Amino acid sequence: MPRTPMVAGATDTRHDPTRRERVLASIQDHRSARRAGGPRAEGRSGPVRRATGAAGRLGNHAKTAATAGQGPDGSRRADRYRARAWLSTVTDLARVSRCGRVSVIEGGEVLIKATTGADGQRSAGFGGLSTCGSVWACPVCSAKIAARRTQEIEQLLAWNAARGGSVALATFTMRHHTGHRLKALRKALSAAWRHMTSHRVWKATRRELGNDGYVRAIECTCSDDNGWHLHVHLLLVFDGPVSQELVDAWTDDLYALWSDGLALSGMEASRAHGVDVRVGTGALDGLGKYLSKLTFETAGGRFKKGRKGGRTPFELLDDAINTGLAEDFERWFEWEQGSKGMRQITWSRGLKARVGVDEQSDEEIAEEEEQGETVARVTPSGWKILYWHAAELLSIVEQGGPEVAFAWMDRRGISFEVGKALESP
Repeated sequence: MPRTPMVAGATDTRHDPTRRERVLASIQDHRSARRAGGPRAEGRSGPVRRATGAAGRLGNHAKTAATAGQGPDGSRRADRYRARAWLSTVTDLARVSRCGRVSVIEGGEVLIKATTGADGQRSAGFGGLSTCGSVWACPVCSAKIAARRTQEIEQLLAWNAARGGSVALATFTMRHHTGHRLKALRKALSAAWRHMTSHRVWKATRRELGNDGYVRAIECTCSDDNGWHLHVHLLLVFDGPVSQELVDAWTDDLYALWSDGLALSGMEASRAHGVDVRVGTGALDGLGKYLSKLTFETAGGRFKKGRKGGRTPFELLDDAINTGLAEDFERWFEWEQGSKGMRQITWSRGLKARVGVDEQSDEEIAEEEEQGETVARVTPSGWKILYWHAAELLSIVEQGGPEVAFAWMDRRGISFEVGKALESP
């Protein structure tokens, strides 16, 4: 039987039907002012131009207050859930709009699941919800996928160290400025990569050095001064020792190939920063730890990086939500469209099989549901209210247990069935 809410008429923070129109109007105002030579932002810490016109400064309707005493992991989850909820009201990506919001259960219910680990720590999650699997545009799916991809990289590093191999990290960049559109940079990067990896020098030198596999990761940041910065990180694994001297000599060849490839799209790279290759010794040294951390952050695992200078796309999204600046929204929407279909992490052919890593798509990882007992089933009407407070509810389950969570939902007029009712005939 559904639990009868203790308090009727609880506030339901629903989608604002005019939110997208206000966002787009604000962006149009920004573009018009820019074409007319109007003032621009003077840096993140200096004076900024607020969106003008009917839209004004955009509100933060989807904010969810963190639970008192909530730890850092819960706080990061709250940030991601809040951003995804807000994004669902304005995104042009249909799957992202449905992610974590629309039930895939026939009756429209949503499951609350919980499990207790061997260490006594309780974890909670939802079941029966749509997922998007977007590592580029979804703050929640990207973190889940990033955690798995990082485990895979760590498995690769351990495997390579066990066979006596060595590793190197190569970074490939290109010159860029605020006039470059993201799609143009992506096109140039793809052309340069194809040119380099199809060349006989690339193939022959890899054989000579014993480089029998690699993992490529694409990362992007954006700055007010230089625009989009799209670049490649390449984890190279070697079947034996390789010296920095040999790699330095190879770097000269790589730079020539990379630079020639960029020129096909009218782009270029500096000799000092275009290609950088650094050698490590295995899975347990500083480089190995750095690579794992880099993979996690490249795949969106850390929602807020707090870096000076360039901001990640998810930092753009967070700033857009919190400040309402039209230029941040404009960049985010460009990112949504420009990153669509771009592969983020790619392993060289056959490497996963040799390492023993299963092939699993981003979508399949995102679809994996929280394991454990179903402690409650939220009704469709209850989920419309709970959706905007989902992260807070999970923290309450984890910290106080299901009964505390039931009382919390009762007070907010959220209708649900408890687990025992689900199990009874």
